[in-house]
Amino acid sequence: MDFLKKFSFTGIIARLGQSLKRFPIAMLLVAVLMCFLIYSNHGGDLGPKKNFFFIFYPATGALLAVSLSLLTEDFKRWRVSVLVQALIHAAWLAISIYLSRLDRFSLPQTIAVVATVFAIGISIFLICFYRKSHDVPFWNFSIRTLMGLAVAVAIGGILTLGLYALIESLKMLFDLSISNLVYPDIAILCMVALTSVLFMNLIPAGEDKYLTSAPEFSRFAKGVVQYLFLPLLGTYMITLYAYAVKILHQWSLPVGGVSYLVSGSMVLMVLLIYVTYPIQHLEGNKLFKRVARLLPVAMLPLLALMTVAIGRRLSDYGITLSRLYLLVFNLWCYAVCLWLIFTRNKRIWPVPASFAIILFLISVGPQSIANVTQHQLKKEARAAFMASGIQEFPVTSEQYEQWLAQADPKVARTIDSKLDYLNTDFGFRSVSDLLAKDVILGRVSAFDENGHIISSTPDTYANEDLIINAPVPSGYATMTMVHGTDNNIVKMAGNKIVIKVDDSSDVEHLFEMNVKQLAAFDDERNPDGVDKPLLFENSEALLLINDFRVTVFPSGVQYLNFTGILFTR
Repeated sequence: MDFLKKFSFTGIIARLGQSLKRFPIAMLLVAVLMCFLIYSNHGGDLGPKKNFFFIFYPATGALLAVSLSLLTEDFKRWRVSVLVQALIHAAWLAISIYLSRLDRFSLPQTIAVVATVFAIGISIFLICFYRKSHDVPFWNFSIRTLMGLAVAVAIGGILTLGLYALIESLKMLFDLSISNLVYPDIAILCMVALTSVLFMNLIPAGEDKYLTSAPEFSRFAKGVVQYLFLPLLGTYMITLYAYAVKILHQWSLPVGGVSYLVSGSMVLMVLLIYVTYPIQHLEGNKLFKRVARLLPVAMLPLLALMTVAIGRRLSDYGITLSRLYLLVFNLWCYAVCLWLIFTRNKRIWPVPASFAIILFLISVGPQSIANVTQHQLKKEARAAFMASGIQEFPVTSEQYEQWLAQADPKVARTIDSKLDYLNTDFGFRSVSDLLAKDVILGRVSAFDENGHIISSTPDTYANEDLIINAPVPSGYATMTMVHGTDNNIVKMAGNKIVIKVDDSSDVEHLFEMNVKQLAAFDDERNPDGVDKPLLFENSEALLLINDFRVTVFPSGVQYLNFTGILFTR
């Protein structure tokens, strides 16, 4: 690469001013991020929400600023350029402020943020080339930018390790006392600030940004592609074709895992076509060109196999996030293969661009896969409850257990599994309008000959710092700090647990707990805190729980750990 040949320390310094002029907002945000990280490393704390904002916004805003600068630097009217950047940055600032005010992210929000940041990051490589009629400039720019990123990270990493070694040498040779805070500071300066500045400095600019000449591949590079990656892809595809022949011979449906093998083959094919793209514009290499053009055609039957496998999983087990994402990816793969066949592998820009756009569309907003999945599973659960006569929600623990015992075993198992999936992946808030806090989910796997539920999946509930909300009880004479484990369990019967706790005079006190009570106090089910402390009382004592963690297996409670205060009369 030409820019690597020109790479030097003096060259970087000479171009630093140009990069500052080219990416002023990005560099400013990197400086803000660096300062805040150093401030935090030295004990600074603005609170969880402000801490999140001053890390998330500068980091993602810098990516956005680089992308917008690359887009608008070719605008003929500077006022349009300024207006576009100002409006988009203002919108992202508002989004960042909104996100920073949330107590915790739900799964749909997390997916939406990740997909948006990914789209911003990949737009750096794509955004300048949407009007180009051919993709050689895009390929040159993207390869050079990726190489620049790799060089920047390598330099930052080497400098970080070198400075670490220097500090250790100073400690050893001169017996110096150096604070451990220096190490994170060095990492921040080198891996955050220096790496970011170097990366922006190495992004092609001017004439280098739109190079239209296809570079020659070295003999070594051609050998690696032809004798390593192409045979590897061929082996994958032959294996999958052999599996397809097997299932046709046995007339059986493919297993779900085949989807991931096909996906891997598809990704490898796209990368192979992308890396070798310049060969399509060079003379010779006829055999390789033919093979490369046949790859999308050969991939289509394997994609059909993947479609059948996904359909089987959806039919047998219903929808989940991963299955719907995999289905959309499968449909995208069909479109990519047809596009590559139609263009004879000569237009590759739409491939990553369409991936980023589709990922954004199915991950952000009310139409996102996460929201659709959540809505559909809740709709099925509500319909099952209402079909059995339940009309008022949320369903209490007693109602839910009665419904499990009376409903069709297959329906009960399916609905319990779906509600447990929502609770586990989306959080209890996603089902809080359907179920009370003390409902225990995910313990239905099968039924015995008499129709009784067999529970198999362990449940864990935990919370801490509950005493800060507890009033001092009246009528008690002594107070003892206590800590208990599963060794304190005296008796277990279903959801009931009897534990023993000794006071300061070694007098034993028994308390009865119920797993439902612990489930209702689980931190995940109380993201905004609880209204009252968790306490257990008998005729002689009161046990006030500060924090607890309990894991329930089919045979009963296998793990219990709690701390609290024992009040005795």
